Amino acid sequence: MKRIVIEKNRYVDSVTLMSVGSKLLALEGIDGADALMCTQANRESLTELGYEIPGDAGPNDLVIAVSGDTNEHLEAAVKLAKDILDRKTGDEGEKVYRSLDEINLAEDRYNLAQISLPGEYAAAEGRKALNMGLDVFMFSDNVSFEDELAMKKLAEDKGLLMMGPDCGVALINGIALGAGSIISDGEIGIVAASGSGAQEVGCIIEKLGYGVSEIIGTGGRDLYPEIGGIMMLHGIKRMEKDDHTKVIVLVSKLAEISVMDKVLTYADRVAKPVVAVFLGGDADLFKGHKVNAAYSLEEAAVKAVELYKGTKADFGFSDDEINEIVSREIKKYSKEQRYFRGLYCGGTFTEEAMIYFSKNNANTVMYSNLSTKYAKKLDTHHMSTGHTILDLGAEDFTAEAPHPVFDPEIRLKRLRQELSDPGIAVILLDFIMGPGVHEDPVTPFAKICREVNEERNGSITFIASICGSINDPQDIRKAEKLLEDAGVIVTKSNYQSTRLASALIKALERR
Repeated sequence: MKRIVIEKNRYVDSVTLMSVGSKLLALEGIDGADALMCTQANRESLTELGYEIPGDAGPNDLVIAVSGDTNEHLEAAVKLAKDILDRKTGDEGEKVYRSLDEINLAEDRYNLAQISLPGEYAAAEGRKALNMGLDVFMFSDNVSFEDELAMKKLAEDKGLLMMGPDCGVALINGIALGAGSIISDGEIGIVAASGSGAQEVGCIIEKLGYGVSEIIGTGGRDLYPEIGGIMMLHGIKRMEKDDHTKVIVLVSKLAEISVMDKVLTYADRVAKPVVAVFLGGDADLFKGHKVNAAYSLEEAAVKAVELYKGTKADFGFSDDEINEIVSREIKKYSKEQRYFRGLYCGGTFTEEAMIYFSKNNANTVMYSNLSTKYAKKLDTHHMSTGHTILDLGAEDFTAEAPHPVFDPEIRLKRLRQELSDPGIAVILLDFIMGPGVHEDPVTPFAKICREVNEERNGSITFIASICGSINDPQDIRKAEKLLEDAGVIVTKSNYQSTRLASALIKALERR
């Protein structure tokens, strides 16, 4: 049985919507559940699942779609969905506001607004929040460069943070925002134009036994020439003045050269040690600068800890350990097994891996759904070929389904598809944890890995890393053990996963 409920002209942000389905699926008698906006892509997806969508439903309308075994169970699921969306399932006494205008800061002393609205409305609310004296974390995308620049200049003038648009991760006063982790408190600060990159650096710092003072996200376009690095520079200044922050780490993908140089030139003058990683950058980028250069997320974290504690920090596999694993795994493969598949949900992790492969597996042809100089473009993202590395959080996949950090189903489906290819030898997975993402991203993957290892006598090498904190609700230690018990090689970072996969690819191609 299926039921559709349409709420006309009701917008709910994607983060909230993506958390609803998993809660409904936990109910008795429910075998399918979605809450989403009725965009054309979502309409087509629901139609394929057998739901009948009213013709007058449009992209500004909310859809609750449930399937189950009885009318009573369907009614219970719809009621829970509405209660969650109407915020009737939270703590008693929790205040709910319908507008920033309803907030009296003299009574309710908020200092930050988190905004997740359609881009056409987000900028106006961002300016309103800044004019109220609030820092802003803006998850929304599709905001114009003009509006982003205006908001960041306003924030700079007022001494406030304008994190975003399209900011995925931040950690302010111990509160994780967006898809971020609750990383332990410490004295290393991070300013980042890459959300998953910042989270990885912070979580590695924690794995090394230290902590983070703050993560200030800037949004992915801050280092574009149209914006000029306004918020990264502002973040550095904020951490420069913060007595709790002793070391500063800058994290970004490769960006506009002149803007990166401006950021590095300012950082050179900072009295505190500064580490910078611009993924894809080389030594020429740092030539003439005093900043401590790093070329991977892991290296940035390790260097920050070394600068903080004053001694060398050991992390990850030794070369001997890599060789030992490769020697063991290569003996398991049949002659038909030749290929690697990377199934990523973190875009920055995908890029970090591709950069590594391009340097260390220079003669290997790597394919991807991304348009990048590091790999050949697949003819279609629906079908892998040869050695393939996929970013399942990219737009071609998320146009068809929720982002895999919020709903793992699209990646589970792709994993099953890859495992049907008899040529597959190595599969690499990343997992991202935190209070804002899926409540249990690991268990369904561990189940598949265990079943495959039992059926095929461990002839597939599964590699996984978990980007998460010991303070996150998913329990990272339990998740690691679950994967290990399923026969997965769990590494300490995406960089270590990539190192191992790279060595296995070389061994496969030497056969």
